Parts: sequence; structure tokens; C-alpha cells
Amino acid sequence: MREHADAATEQPFINIVRQFIQKVVTGKTPGHQPASLEVHGRIASIIAAMGAATIMEKKVEALKQHDYLEQLRAGELDTEQKRKKLLDAYAEELSVKRLEWVNIQVSVVSVSGFVVFCPAASATPSCGPLNRR
Repeated sequence: MREHADAATEQPFINIVRQFIQKVVTGKTPGHQPASLEVHGRIASIIAAMGAATIMEKKVEALKQHDYLEQLRAGELDTEQKRKKLLDAYAEELSVKRLEWVNIQVSVVSVSGFVVFCPAASATPSCGPLNRR
């Protein structure tokens, strides 16, 4: 918090942070590796949801790449126009799925009664301020 903020101003923000992060556990690791870090609380669910969305995106991309190569081998994509049309359809489908995945992330964040705004247009969303629902 800022040094010039008084306790009455700081306390609501401290409570919000405590709702998201209940505890942080550091652990020893062998050799000269960095210490391990575990975060417990709602923030762990948010991070997990973001990781799941990334995994789902990679899976969709792999499936579409396999489908594209199969169609290419079968001679179904014999013109540039057909290839472009298929790739555009894949891009549109992935765009729709990304919006769905962002909505999943936002719903996980809003469980506590607070909403973190993460714009869907960004590949790596920078989340804005917390807003009370």
C-alpha cells in the first residue's frame, strides 16, 4: 500500500487481498535451485482456470492442424482459396472458444463478490482494478 494511506483506507484492500491469497508456503529445493512456492486461496483457482484455458487452446490448435494436414493430403485443399477459407474458419472457431474461456476465467474470479476485468482481446490479459459487485 502507499505509505501515505491511512489504516481506514488500507483495510478494505488488505481484506480483498486476504480473500484471494490465504497463505503462501515456501519450500526448500535440492541444490542451488530456487525455492518452491505454493499459493493457497482463490487466486489458485484463477491461475488454474487460466492454465486450463491455455491447455484447451493448444489442444484445439493441434486438432485443427491435424485436420488441415489430413485434408491437404486427401487433395481436398487443392487451391489457395480453399486453404484460406478453411484456415479462416479455424481462426473464427478459435476466436469464439477464446471468448468462452475468458468468461470461464471471469466467473471463477467473481466467486468472491469481486470482479477482475480482463479484456478478451488480449492474448495475455492484463487485469484491471477490482470492482465490488
